[in-house]
Amino acid sequence: MTHRRSAYAIVVIACMALAGVSGCKGGASIVLDGELPTPLVVSAPVRVGLVLEPALIEYVHEETLDRGGPWRVDIGAMQPKLFTTVFDALFDEVVPVGNVADGGGFDGIIAPVIDKMQIAVPAQTQSEFYEVWIRYIVRLYAPTGELIVAWPLTAYGKASKDEYGFMTNPDAPGMQAATMTAMRDAAAFLALRFTADPKVQRWLKGHERSDVQ
Repeated sequence: MTHRRSAYAIVVIACMALAGVSGCKGGASIVLDGELPTPLVVSAPVRVGLVLEPALIEYVHEETLDRGGPWRVDIGAMQPKLFTTVFDALFDEVVPVGNVADGGGFDGIIAPVIDKMQIAVPAQTQSEFYEVWIRYIVRLYAPTGELIVAWPLTAYGKASKDEYGFMTNPDAPGMQAATMTAMRDAAAFLALRFTADPKVQRWLKGHERSDVQ
């Protein structure tokens, strides 16, 4: 029995150690990387500091699914791309800072976090889709450190298994495609909705500059 457990552990570890789109039956490990389009929006005349904590930029979701096996989905590398791409478009100036306390000289500080992530595969749900849900909390602080708003952002992505049926191990590329779609959904939602929030609107109006026409 001990030898069987050891053999199973070796198989699982070997499977999860594979990066990119490699995978094996009953689970896979993926590392997400790609580009996000720049939103076509009018930037607000404010200067913000952007806090990207290690917990965000090193985020890895690990989950063992019923009839789906052990999964490891590394989305950390995409987080700086997501938030710098969108906030660079939304605001005149965005500067990376170490923490919320570094508020001097800024109109506000933004600190996003991942609250939770969930995945599903066709074998688990008996559907045709790989699915991904990511819930963010985007916190906006005043320069003094006072919380202005904790803004929830839920992103969703899916990919059809039919697009990967020709592959020997379709789970990893299917999940990678669904996760990338979720990242694009997060970017679009953030670009369209964040500055429309009433509390964010009040903050923006409080920092209107007379020299901006």
